[in-house]
Amino acid sequence: MAKHLPVLLSFALAVTLASAQPKLELRLFASGFNRPLDITHCGDSRLFVVEQRGIIWVLDSAGNRLDTFLNIIARVRSTANEQGLLGLAFAPDYAQSGHFYVNYTRQTDGATVVSRFSVSPTNSHRADANSEQILLTQTQPYNNHNGGCIKFGPDGYLYIGLGDGGSGGDPQNYAQNPASLLGKTLRIDVRNSPPGQPYAIPPDNPFVGNAAFRPEIWSWGWRNHWRFSFDRLTGDFWAGDVGQNAREEINFERPGVGGRNYGWRCYEGTAPYNTNGCQPASAYVPPVFEYANPTLGRSVTGGFVYRGSQHPDLYGYYLFADYVSGRWWATRQVAPDSFVTSVLGVFTPSQISTFGEDRNGELYVAALSQGTVYRVLERCSNFRVNLQTLEQPPCFDSPSGIAVARISGGRAPYSFSWFDNSAATDSLRPYLLPGVYAVEARDSLGCVRRDTMVLTPVEAPPADLEITFDNGVLSVSPGGWASYQWKLDSVPIAGATSPTYKPAQDGYYSCLVTSPNQCHYEAGRTVTGIVSTTSPPDVEAFTLAPNPASASARLYVRLKQPAAVSWELLDATGRALYQQRSAGHTFDERLPLDGLPAGLYFVRLTTPAGAAVRTLKVQ
Repeated sequence: MAKHLPVLLSFALAVTLASAQPKLELRLFASGFNRPLDITHCGDSRLFVVEQRGIIWVLDSAGNRLDTFLNIIARVRSTANEQGLLGLAFAPDYAQSGHFYVNYTRQTDGATVVSRFSVSPTNSHRADANSEQILLTQTQPYNNHNGGCIKFGPDGYLYIGLGDGGSGGDPQNYAQNPASLLGKTLRIDVRNSPPGQPYAIPPDNPFVGNAAFRPEIWSWGWRNHWRFSFDRLTGDFWAGDVGQNAREEINFERPGVGGRNYGWRCYEGTAPYNTNGCQPASAYVPPVFEYANPTLGRSVTGGFVYRGSQHPDLYGYYLFADYVSGRWWATRQVAPDSFVTSVLGVFTPSQISTFGEDRNGELYVAALSQGTVYRVLERCSNFRVNLQTLEQPPCFDSPSGIAVARISGGRAPYSFSWFDNSAATDSLRPYLLPGVYAVEARDSLGCVRRDTMVLTPVEAPPADLEITFDNGVLSVSPGGWASYQWKLDSVPIAGATSPTYKPAQDGYYSCLVTSPNQCHYEAGRTVTGIVSTTSPPDVEAFTLAPNPASASARLYVRLKQPAAVSWELLDATGRALYQQRSAGHTFDERLPLDGLPAGLYFVRLTTPAGAAVRTLKVQ
């Protein structure tokens, strides 16, 4: 059969598209805010920035302020560090209903208020400050640990985060008290409220019907999960829960999995805190990641899973940061219950109060004291390598192909590594055979990109090239080649250069053909039944006995004068099964037939004067 294109796929398959650890950059988007602490969108190109004192600004997609969307400073208490207008969420049907929801601490007493507002019917950049409808209030025993995050989940319900009520160590143990809303995530239905009620309880809330629990509770055992989010692709829930003085933690739950107890105040992360009256550790849900306080930071700010399109190296990572240290992390879910987290570095500014995303899934953060909002960028995202063919080889065995790795983006200088067992480090590769080639390009920032290409010959190897044997004559099919060279057992036969050849003995015959483009191909077949009885002139006797043979047989050779010879046992395809070299005048050798299946075999004898073949039938 015809020879085929060289295959280099083994190394190509080993070259994955996985990139190196993301390399972040924070680029200024907007500034001049007074303690910004929430960022979100309403389903269009605008962004909304929440200020702690009680103002919401609306920005265009370039970061320009369009208007003051809402001002409720008079209703908001923000005198303590963790009080204020703390959360904003637009209804999933905002384009139709104009409804949005806020979470703030009340001016009169610091109690948590969750309420609904409506956009102005005449100005889409302004809300109607008089449209407030209060849905829920919760007394706060202290002025810290108010939570404040509100988000609509993929199920359309409103999720509300409430801290444990404050002080330190949850002295009233609110987080483990099922009759209190403090230290909980709540889940309410704001779309289908009963008459006279501000909201409904979703019927599949985990504690509906349990008299010990408030029915709004979705999960419990939280200290102060100041920021949480939903993965817009999977619906997974991620939260950063601020620790007491030893651990900061990230928690995770799959969609629809309610009723979980995250362990505070019994446990701070996985470390025991106050286990008086608590269950075994196995009864609580541990974090998927935790870090030491104060070694790596003092206050975690939960983030988002990146699902945008501008930074493929970030895709699928959950990004979060520490408010105090400025250290960032990235977590990936690699299996249903397996997560891998890596440190991305320490970034300025610190005091990251919140993460937010726009309608396209691009991420933003706010720095509280600096009053700034930043885009979250990945420095490698504009770096590309593209393998291109400058010249294709004419034949499958012609080392004349040329490939080049072209770079766009990134930062010079660049380095190149090729995955074909080559030590080449240049972007240009000449003298290539057809095959699969892959390159890795690295820029001065450490960004890595890879690309793979197939270098194909101009003239493809013929798939139908074969040798036929009819009426004692070998022929090349199809014909029409520029030249022919017949071979016996891979040795060219002198003068055998026509499209046909009549063999005189058994053996493996092949024909090397040349195309008009000077490409060479070879096909062959084994011929049996034409056993040559001639021997080289220096051989007096060359016999196999018995023949046919079963369990054993012997080779007998007698030379006219002592010399060095070799002999081989071949199968019907011409493949050598056994080889031996000997020197002397007479040889009586046992043939190694043990384990051979029945069939036709050959013994080839080679002496200084030539070669001869004998057929052996094994039965």
